[in-house]
Amino acid sequence: MAQSAPARTKINTKVTQPAPGLSSRRPAGRPGPGRPPRGPRVSGEARDSVRQPDRPVIELDFGILVYPPETDGEPWRAVFTENGQRRFRQGATEAKLAAKLEKVRERLRADAANMEWPGADLIRHYLDPDRLPTDERWSRKHAQTQRRLCERFAAPVIGAVTCQDIKTWHTQQIVNAAPTAGEGDRVHGMLSALVAAGIEGGYLTSPRLAMVHWQAGDRPLPAQRDRLGGVGAVGRPRRDPVRQRHRQARPGTGRGPARGAG
Repeated sequence: MAQSAPARTKINTKVTQPAPGLSSRRPAGRPGPGRPPRGPRVSGEARDSVRQPDRPVIELDFGILVYPPETDGEPWRAVFTENGQRRFRQGATEAKLAAKLEKVRERLRADAANMEWPGADLIRHYLDPDRLPTDERWSRKHAQTQRRLCERFAAPVIGAVTCQDIKTWHTQQIVNAAPTAGEGDRVHGMLSALVAAGIEGGYLTSPRLAMVHWQAGDRPLPAQRDRLGGVGAVGRPRRDPVRQRHRQARPGTGRGPARGAG
């Protein structure tokens, strides 16, 4: 039986090594082949670096300078000035650096240099008597009330949270922690003043943080006694039918019959 000839192996003749003096890495700042990078992008005016003319730089608003990686594996870097100090940020990818720079731009746009401090510093700033002019400072009783409300309701929720990360659901938790609607009104008054002081002091930027209201949730509404001695839900009390008959006897006066009348 005749045997078939063995298959001939193909030899790759393509050059896989770069020519002498040429690098196998892609140019800095340019995306590699394949899908475009996901997530936020760093957008700005591209130019050459002043110190290194052969290195590209992306200039953003508020004086933020972004340096793309020169070689693969290096992080994206950014330089900016905040509160008179030169500061840096970096990310493993362009999207990660862009997400960090969003917070930086928020602070620089609002000139709020204290947003990186924890909520405990915001509360301390709010309770500081030197924060207000001498003729507008709180009375001793009001200062004690505000301190009690902050320690009981605000500090457990936002004390350890970075001010820039405080969201509306944090402030909603603060107000909802009040046991009753009346106490919730007092907590909301404290919270509104706290947010206003935080915006003025550079700790916060959004007045929407104070746009919350007390919610009972799963707790039953408080009850009060009506005019007949019964207990009902909070609301308009029921009218006393006996007193109503007296009012109808003398229309226009709103009072019952005169004492000693007929």
